[in-house]
Amino acid sequence: MRTTTTTTALAPLFALLVAAAPTAAQEPAASGRSDSAPTTAQTADSDAEARAAARRERFRRLRYGNLAEIELAGKQLRISWPDLLTASDDYRAFESLGTGEVFAWNSGRAVKLLTHVSLSFDGVVVPYGNASPDYPGVYSLWPKRTADGWNLVFNGEADIWGSQRDAAADAVEAPLEHSMADEPTEKLTIEFLELEPGAVLRIAWGDHQFLAAFEAAP
Repeated sequence: MRTTTTTTALAPLFALLVAAAPTAAQEPAASGRSDSAPTTAQTADSDAEARAAARRERFRRLRYGNLAEIELAGKQLRISWPDLLTASDDYRAFESLGTGEVFAWNSGRAVKLLTHVSLSFDGVVVPYGNASPDYPGVYSLWPKRTADGWNLVFNGEADIWGSQRDAAADAVEAPLEHSMADEPTEKLTIEFLELEPGAVLRIAWGDHQFLAAFEAAP
């Protein structure tokens, strides 16, 4: 037998829904109470600090490019370098460098070292104050292929384009330990590694890795 539900039979249910509607409308969802709170002064300050930090980072990159820093004997060292991709003419020129040739950073500014202390690379001293007695040591850095491997040339002209090296301004050369990298890099990467009592300068580019240990000169 077919059963038919009439409007009269549903009347009690309609009454209950109408009676409950005002209560439901007045009570917000739980998520609205806990997660939709207005921004506090503390949150606004945190956001402002984050934006200021981002601006400082953008300015730093505009000024220095890529940057690595370390403290040695309580003094600061800083090295900056350009963005040079492995998939580039620069890298191909680097790999084809001949014996006795010094690589030029043709597509960017020269790699720059700033140091507040004189450095010793296995007895080769890079002196502090080469530009002025009261100013940190500043040098541009240039890889050089030698008959025995690689050296790093420290040039006294620091703020120059990578194609503008003047050999007459070369100060000293320090040996570089060369090896093939376990994980090739997509672009030129430079960093300082801590190694008591000094540190290690690590340069990685594509399949190549270069290491140079140093410490504060006496």
